[in-house]
Order: sequence, then C-alpha cells, then structure tokens
Amino acid sequence: MLTYVLLASLGTLTPVALASPQSGGDSLWERRREYPLNCRGGGQLVFDTLGLSPDTGGPVRLSLTFAVSPAAAGPEGQGLQPGTCAWVDRTLNGEEPRRLHFTLGSGDSTPRLTVRDTAVYWSFLAHNSDSGHLTAVGYRHWHASSPPLGQASQAPARASIRQRWLPFDPRLLPLLAIGWMLIAWGPFLMLCGVWSGWRRLAGLYPTRDRGMRRAFRSAPMVMGMTNYRVGVRLTPDDTHLHFSMSALARPGHPPFSVPWSDIEARRDAWPWFPLKGIPFVRLILARDPDLRILVPASDGQKLVAASGGRLELREPVLPPARDGAAVPG
Repeated sequence: MLTYVLLASLGTLTPVALASPQSGGDSLWERRREYPLNCRGGGQLVFDTLGLSPDTGGPVRLSLTFAVSPAAAGPEGQGLQPGTCAWVDRTLNGEEPRRLHFTLGSGDSTPRLTVRDTAVYWSFLAHNSDSGHLTAVGYRHWHASSPPLGQASQAPARASIRQRWLPFDPRLLPLLAIGWMLIAWGPFLMLCGVWSGWRRLAGLYPTRDRGMRRAFRSAPMVMGMTNYRVGVRLTPDDTHLHFSMSALARPGHPPFSVPWSDIEARRDAWPWFPLKGIPFVRLILARDPDLRILVPASDGQKLVAASGGRLELREPVLPPARDGAAVPG
C-alpha cells in the first residue's frame, strides 16, 4: 500500500508513494488514518485564521474551505480544477467534510498566493476528525513549473536497491573497485613479492636490457609458496632469462634477469591439489637453489628451445632409499 512520509521539519511532507482512504470503512481506525489530499490554487479556496498553535505559540492554525474536484487529484494535482481538492486517487464522498484544519509554518505566506495563482498546488496528509472538518498532520506546496514528484519518486527506488541486498548503491561499484585497488591491491602485491621470494631474487639478479625480445606469459607459476595465476612474463635472449610482471601486478615485483649459466631445469610435478602430479618444469637458480620455481611443462620446453643449447631439461633428482636404492621423489 502506498503512503506519505513526513519530513522532520514541522508542517512539511515529501511524497514517497500514494494511498487512498477506504470509502466504505466505518471503524475509528479507518476514519483516523492519514491520506494525501491535494488542492489546486484558485478563488474557491478560502483560508481562515483559527489562532496560534497551542503547542508552540509560533505557527498559525488555519482553516481551508474548498470545493470538491469531480475527479481524483493525481500525485501532482494534474486531475484538479482550479480552487478544488480531492484525494490523490479518488474524489471526496458525500459524508466527508469540505473544510481542512492545519498548522501553517511560521512566516509562510503561500496562502495569499494560492487564492490568486492556479498554478500553486498543496498536498496535505489528512484524516477525518469526526468534528466537521479534516485534520492535516503535515503539508507541502509547489508550483506547476517545478513539480516535486519527479525528483522525490527517484529516492525510494535508490533506497529499495540499497536495502534489497547491498548496504550501498550498486552504481558506486566501479568507484569502490578503484578504491579497493588503491587501498588493498598494492599492499597485497607487495606482500606477495616478499613471500614468494621474488624481491629477494630481484636483489640477487639485477635487471638487464631486454632489447626488442618477445616475452611470453607463464601461468600458472609457483615461486616459493605463492601461486601466480596471471601476470608473469618470461623473456629469453642470448644471455639471460628476464622475469617481469604485467603493469597491474607490478607493485612489489621489480624485474630481474638471470644468466643462462645460473639456471638449471628439471622435470617436476605440481605440488598442490587439484593439479597435484601434473608435469611441470622446475627452474633452479644458482644464487638461491632452495627457492622452488615451477613453470608449465610447455613453457619449460620453450625456455630450453630459446636458450640456444645453454639450458638442458634434466630428470628430477631421486632421493636415496633406506636400503640404498633410489626411489621416486
């Protein structure tokens, strides 16, 4: 069901949705429920002063006498004739009063304009007081040149999207993603560069000029305890194998170059589920031989071919068995 929501300021309300009174309801609860009553300016609207508000002594209590519109008012008063009032989605019935009492905000001179300007509209949140008049608990007014519903009707849509499944407006996701990249992505990559041993290798093997050589991507690649799924670039030339990362993964991963003479390639297998046992090639670097570097078997074969005979693919080293025989590692 559609309703009106009062704003915090006294005497004003904002249209969020629309509702109409039940014409056949006889219960006290039905008669005292508030509904939006819209009015259009014109000479048939008569404002009379009832006195100061007993609550604050500042705002003025007014009585509005009006003619009944033959049609429903509509959310922006588009169904009203000049000087008439009606509920938003129906006209008044024969038992409902033609007089409305409400409290006018201090300093509001709009009633004087209303009786002369038919482009001025009012909306009251009103109920039948059973005392010969309707009572309004809030109001708003606007000019036909700037109807409020077009702006206000967008607010519930935004709120409903946020309240449906996210604590924020989904349209902000691109900005939030950029913020996450700036705040979390860079530090995370810096830590990965330390955990994997990449930064240590960059200190042991300074980068060299790669010239115009063509790089190829190697993924997945294991270095230490880090599994690089994307971003790793290997560039072979006549003297070195160059390690680098793509632009998005570069923080914490400076490029480095390893001479072919410091590289040993051996057949190995992927150590973790779900790829455990799949053939890979292990690269052993002379200055840090304990650091495990695994590349896919196809990439290892490319490196051997690109080395120009400087790199040879060897079988894995088998640890000795307890009885002196060699067993697979």
